[in-house]
Amino acid sequence: MRIQLFQEFRMLRLLAKIALLAVITGATVAKADTDKLDNLAACAGVVLGNGAVDFYLGDEASFDAAAEVAYSAYLAEVISGGFSQNDLQIADQILGGNLDKVITAYNSEAFDNDLYEEIVSCYRQLSIQLIERAEVISSRKDEWKDLKDMSVNTIKRMLKAG
Repeated sequence: MRIQLFQEFRMLRLLAKIALLAVITGATVAKADTDKLDNLAACAGVVLGNGAVDFYLGDEASFDAAAEVAYSAYLAEVISGGFSQNDLQIADQILGGNLDKVITAYNSEAFDNDLYEEIVSCYRQLSIQLIERAEVISSRKDEWKDLKDMSVNTIKRMLKAG
């Protein structure tokens, strides 16, 4: 079951790459700081991974909240930044790698205090992003709503399988 869950999340990474490419076609704003994008991607992956573990343990509401925070914060930066395709692909790999890291830690019983502190720290960082980009999120949320909903539903479907 754990191996299947890990394989399903690899599929999620592929889906996320496809979804991210759809988002960048609409992003035409000036280039922004890629360090911030990479850090947001890392935190979004950690928060999504933690939410996926919660979902796997039967707490769908926690998963929904984690996905809302992670995607809203991350996609607000993507839409605002005008990043190159290469920058977005790297950020997507970071997001997927951190999502896998949390799932792997759970599956291997290595989910420890350090990982917990990282998750809490990421929630804080994403919350700051939500506050800083509130106007973008409010005015442009329809641009990524379908993408976010599709991704959340795909993750849920994968978690329910097996």
